Amino acid sequence: MKRRKEKGQALAEFAFVMPILILLLFGMTFAAFYAFRSASTDWGVFITGVASGSYDTPMTEHARENVLWPDLAHRINAGQSGARQVRSLISVEDSRSWIFGIRLTEAQRAANYFRLWRFYPGPPNGGVE
Repeated sequence: MKRRKEKGQALAEFAFVMPILILLLFGMTFAAFYAFRSASTDWGVFITGVASGSYDTPMTEHARENVLWPDLAHRINAGQSGARQVRSLISVEDSRSWIFGIRLTEAQRAANYFRLWRFYPGPPNGGVE
């Protein structure tokens, strides 16, 4: 007799827990995507700064083209900021519509400053050694 009252209990528990699990999976997916995009942005700022300090302008553009997301690649600024110094930076502040009227907001800032003590164009100031 007791079995009859418990019939369908698993279905009710499943229906209660399933939306929570789906939200958890979507949240983890979005967090992983944002972390990967942020790491890619930091790498792009770093490698563009290295290319700008070590090589000429075409190599800087080549490094910028290798950033995974084109919208981030076009925002990276890199170049000489002084004698034997290179600055590479990015600032992203975007907000766009998503499903159900939800606004996705992305805000990232990254900057690298390189002091070029070894990799610089041409021989040292004293001439060729």
